[in-house]
Amino acid sequence: MNYLLTFLALFGTAFTKSPVKPASQPVVVLELFTSQGCSSCPAADRALQAITQQAARSGQKVYGLSFHVDYWNRLGWQDPFSNKLFTDRQRQYDRVLNSKTYTPQLIINGRQDVIGGQKGKIEQAIQAIQQQPASAFVGVDGSVARDTKQVTVHYALSAAGPYRVNVALVQKEARTEVRNGENSGRTLVNTNVVRQFKTIDKAEQSGSVTLPLLTSLTSDETVVLVYVQRTDNGQVVGAKQL
Repeated sequence: MNYLLTFLALFGTAFTKSPVKPASQPVVVLELFTSQGCSSCPAADRALQAITQQAARSGQKVYGLSFHVDYWNRLGWQDPFSNKLFTDRQRQYDRVLNSKTYTPQLIINGRQDVIGGQKGKIEQAIQAIQQQPASAFVGVDGSVARDTKQVTVHYALSAAGPYRVNVALVQKEARTEVRNGENSGRTLVNTNVVRQFKTIDKAEQSGSVTLPLLTSLTSDETVVLVYVQRTDNGQVVGAKQL
């Protein structure tokens, strides 16, 4: 009887399917560096919203992130979503791309910067990326577990690096009545606002990241974006919204 059980166990193991690797496909990540204190930024905020919403309706893998920088805060309005870490991220891009630091600045897949309100130019860049072969990208999959204090994100890549993995906790939409600064008197609508962000510089092919959870936001108000960059030039090669 024991021999039979052993045989059946080995037989079943031999025919157990190995985990399916996530499929690679062209993806676009738009990182908008913006501020509620900047009068030129609302137009870029609206452009990002329109582009990402249209992409979602058509099933395209185009993801937008709004990083609110802090250097406008000294000019009359404290942007509630601003973070020095986001300013540092923008300046790191500018060093790599040999660009000036300005708002609204949009970084496309880590390799191209454009003025955030130039909707036509952004759409052209998206189309060019979507025509690239799937083999140029890395498949990304993952899951999210939440409790009252934190979000734990598990991710898996279809290929080993060297890659940098970024995990962003994103507030889908925020409305703010601005009382001072260049946008004084306006109610601004910001979409895809990055509220928490972590980077794993030398990521394994699978892993996990824990982010603090903002108690003011419900799970329906947030999503998580995992996106992968090459470590040599910062090019985005994979992304997944969870």
